[in-house]
Amino acid sequence: MLYTLLTAVGLYTCVFWLYENLRAPVLLILLSLKNLVQGRKLSERYGKWAVITGASDGIGKGYANYLAKKGMPVVLVARNESKLKQVADEIKTKHGVETKIVVADFSHGQEIYAHLEKSLLPLDIGILVNNVGVTYERPKPVYELSKEELWNLINVNVASTTLLCSMLAPAMKQRGRGLIVNISSMTAVCPMPYLTAYAATKAYVTSFSMALREELKPFNVEVQTVLPGVVHTNMTEFIASGLQDSFYSKFLVSVDGYLSYAGYTLGKLDRTTGHWSHGLQTAGLYLFPEFLRIYIAGKLNKTIGDEVKASSKMKSR
Repeated sequence: MLYTLLTAVGLYTCVFWLYENLRAPVLLILLSLKNLVQGRKLSERYGKWAVITGASDGIGKGYANYLAKKGMPVVLVARNESKLKQVADEIKTKHGVETKIVVADFSHGQEIYAHLEKSLLPLDIGILVNNVGVTYERPKPVYELSKEELWNLINVNVASTTLLCSMLAPAMKQRGRGLIVNISSMTAVCPMPYLTAYAATKAYVTSFSMALREELKPFNVEVQTVLPGVVHTNMTEFIASGLQDSFYSKFLVSVDGYLSYAGYTLGKLDRTTGHWSHGLQTAGLYLFPEFLRIYIAGKLNKTIGDEVKASSKMKSR
């Protein structure tokens, strides 16, 4: 009897793991065939404009270029006006689409949202990419973070996604179309010692995004949750520069390489890591029970933090 029970539990666990980790490639193939038959452009399917936060650098800039390449006019939102203008000009020249810029520093909290409403609500927004985010300069204990850093993590990573979805979802619901893309992180797969607050904000984004998907599904508004691993951006420069000869730096994926896959999943997958290699890493993590994932994550993050700190001291001499 016990043997039968353990076998049943083992089979259930294997089936569950296979479902969680194979559903993405299977759905990607099936929905790619469906979209190929329908042949609709993103703007026809969702609406004219795409809004991308954190669009002046990294993954946000990558999404802006990808969507512009697909023929969508883009609204670029970030805090640095000169960078935004430069990216907007690059996109106009390269892709020939209309662009708008909205300057907003999400670390300022509630005060910026009236300006965002005035700029965004009059537009037919088809796609919203909630990408803006901040992280640590290196992995370290939460008690070493300043109050300003902690408030920035909350205001930028949590509040921006929540309030922009709340702001723009009603119009999408009324039109009966739209796509919201919320950028979470692979750090959301379990609590992350030495990235404690950052990982917690991304766990919030994942939970919020997946629940929002169910709320908006009846109105034909799609929500995609993206959980990237390490992509080579300004936010992860501490790994590229501080760990040039390290094993960990070999896992960095370029923004172009990341978007070539993540962009292709738009309108096809409700949840993705955004890159096949990150999918494999996540699948590997889920082979371990949560307590072991937390232990492994803590050891890894502490090692990276110590190596970056040591490397910074060497460079400053």
